[in-house]
Amino acid sequence: MIKKLIATSLILLSLGSYAIVVTDEYLSTIEENWLSLEPADAYDFIPEDLNYETYISEDFQAKLEEAGTKLNSSLEGNDIALAGFMVPIEYSGSDISKFLLVPESGQCIHVPPPPLNQTLLVDVTNEPTKFRDLYMPIIVYGRISVGSQSFDIADSGYTITDAVIETLHFSDEEYIDEDYSYNLEDPHDN
Repeated sequence: MIKKLIATSLILLSLGSYAIVVTDEYLSTIEENWLSLEPADAYDFIPEDLNYETYISEDFQAKLEEAGTKLNSSLEGNDIALAGFMVPIEYSGSDISKFLLVPESGQCIHVPPPPLNQTLLVDVTNEPTKFRDLYMPIIVYGRISVGSQSFDIADSGYTITDAVIETLHFSDEEYIDEDYSYNLEDPHDN
């Protein structure tokens, strides 16, 4: 009987582990993690007094595009936590086995994809995760590897494996009021 109570308690506790309420301090850490994906010198060409004419010039835009392809090889094999948005790549029903993690909602689907160094493939093939709405923020914890891959909708500069995915909430009230029913429509049917 005690084993059943303990098992039931553990199951109930694990059900709540798919969501996290974050603090401002933790969000700062996650922001720093996103910035670490860009090599320190990738954007050194941007002048302090950037103006519109410089920004729209072909030369400047070419440098921006090139900077977005630079990857930070020192991250290889490190554990990382990043908050972002899910863009499904491989799925079966509502189970997602691979997705792109992007820093802003709607990227790759409604607007152009982010730069290569801001797009990550998250591989959860061994333990697929449930689909989250494209506008629902998530936090991904996992081991990062450096190397680009191409997909129909975008290219990724990094891959995260051994990943744990949690829904991100900004307050306890939001977490309590959350309806965890997922939109089971195929995310690619639009």
